[in-house]
Amino acid sequence: MITAVAVGRRTISGAALCAGLVAAAACPQSSRDPLAEIRSFHEQGRYEESLERLRALTDEDPANLEANYLLGRALVESGEPSLAIWPLAKAAESPKYAFDASMLLARATLGSRTPADAIAAADAALAIEPDNVEALALRALAKFKASRHADAWADVERAVALDPDHFDLLVPRVLVLLELGRIDEAEAVLDAGGRATTRERELPGEEIQARLCLANAAFAVARGDPKSAEIMYADCLDAYPSDERVVLQVVDFYDSLGHRERATALLQRTFEETRATHFGYELARRARRRADGERSMRRAFGEV
Repeated sequence: MITAVAVGRRTISGAALCAGLVAAAACPQSSRDPLAEIRSFHEQGRYEESLERLRALTDEDPANLEANYLLGRALVESGEPSLAIWPLAKAAESPKYAFDASMLLARATLGSRTPADAIAAADAALAIEPDNVEALALRALAKFKASRHADAWADVERAVALDPDHFDLLVPRVLVLLELGRIDEAEAVLDAGGRATTRERELPGEEIQARLCLANAAFAVARGDPKSAEIMYADCLDAYPSDERVVLQVVDFYDSLGHRERATALLQRTFEETRATHFGYELARRARRRADGERSMRRAFGEV
């Protein structure tokens, strides 16, 4: 017969054995940091693998600021920036994550076509690090998207004074110069940026390459050469077919040519292939605009 004392002794022995084998992970550890493995995943760029566990952790403890930050980061890096906004805004409440979360929030909201929110997030980051060139470049892009071109140029000039060769400055610098009609300067900056890229041992990240591709196409538009721009935009789509910025800028280009059905078809195809919420949102927005336009036409002709 197994007595209560024997059971107690066995339990104590088991606990002692676990204590001796913690380093080998042979026993459950109630004090184990649940985020340790997730941090390791992120260091290896394995963001999507961490999403399910991070969602469970934030559901269990919505006030866990690190879990919110890591979830927001994983969503941005996995191509779901619109879903990252809430956890990043939560994480930005913490002094520990305020700068990094604000930077990611600026990226997420810039991609979701809310430039005012992106500007506010970049403002928050710059309040912490006023001379951060990457934050200045992000805010310049957001201001450019909000059609605040003079303000965008002020950020570009400030950033150039801090670090004239910083690669993140290339795209906002070129785009604002094009918008201001300073075509020769934009061409010179773009040419210098291309030469700098070829001198590097490693090519810039895919996001930067995609932006550079778009800048070249935008330059062709500004030059009054839509045929070349169309070829360049097609090349960008071939190279980065699911990049949100690439797809939406090509959609805008097609719209500017009056090819609205072609733009909608591109969005539809990309959404079907990626199931990304930002493409679905844009499709719904276009459908709503079209329906409103058709109702207005019927009213104008007395059909309603």
